[in-house]
Amino acid sequence: MYSQGETFYHNIDDEEFELTVLENLIIRDKEYLITEDFDGANYIFLYDEDEDDLIFVDDSSEINAVLDYWKEEYLGADNIGDWDDDEYYDREDSYDHDDYYDMGYDDDEKDYY
Repeated sequence: MYSQGETFYHNIDDEEFELTVLENLIIRDKEYLITEDFDGANYIFLYDEDEDDLIFVDDSSEINAVLDYWKEEYLGADNIGDWDDDEYYDREDSYDHDDYYDMGYDDDEKDYY
């Protein structure tokens, strides 16, 4: 299977395209490959694990469903983690310049660094 960011060539309607893999998705036990060409057009492939082959998806409703799922689940996620719920980020740390210099360094050492 192709990895995200990998580039490969594929013939679509007797025209060769250089495609870059944007995402690998599994939807309802089907493995999809979302790709993009140099002009920014998206192409969807279904990966046939038995034949180790890519099948070009040309059904517009299936293409739209895969792209919508990808955009909602992967690209449009506002909450990409729980960092905003983490108490660490709620702290109000302050950097007090005077406290730094009162840490026991002599004036000679400060000039050295």
